[in-house]
Amino acid sequence: MAPNSGRPAEAVVVIDMQNDYCHSNGVFAGAGLVIDDLPGLVGRINTLVGSARSAGVPVIWVRMEWADDAAVGILAQRSPFLRDSGLRAGTWGSDLVSELDVRPEDAVVVKPRFSAFYRTELDEALAGVTRITVAGVRTDFCVESTVRDAFFRDFEVVVARDAVAGYFPELHENSLRVMGTVFARIDSVDTIVTSFEAVR
Repeated sequence: MAPNSGRPAEAVVVIDMQNDYCHSNGVFAGAGLVIDDLPGLVGRINTLVGSARSAGVPVIWVRMEWADDAAVGILAQRSPFLRDSGLRAGTWGSDLVSELDVRPEDAVVVKPRFSAFYRTELDEALAGVTRITVAGVRTDFCVESTVRDAFFRDFEVVVARDAVAGYFPELHENSLRVMGTVFARIDSVDTIVTSFEAVR
């Protein structure tokens, strides 16, 4: 962020845009959990992160990943298809979707649970930042968990309404409504981009 902008120090945090969560060949799709219009979602996220970089706002990509089957924890009981496959370190499924505009200067944070703050280095990556804009998947699980934890840490949070997605429209919309109560401001990508462009 430009030092004379008069705005809070900001970052964009993109959650779990990985092959296993998003791609039609990923383990979630194999379990019947499908992201509608993935190309559109990727395009809007790329617009968001491109505008952020042009405004001097850093971009952080968050990935969910486990080293082995034991690391999945109780989630393996709740989602049995993850017991022995999916989001494992070093696999294609754990990689970010290839069409995303990921740059070498971007930070990457790996998490073992839904919240991007739990047992990760995200707090350190956000040193000096007071406002974060959040995008990615899944709206009602990992996005909302991260947004709530950010609020508990006194970050100002913006959720990019059309750059987050889930598997069930009703849960996605309900999550946006809940986050929009006190945890975050819900804005469109166009609105956020306009805000970034104002400080170029």
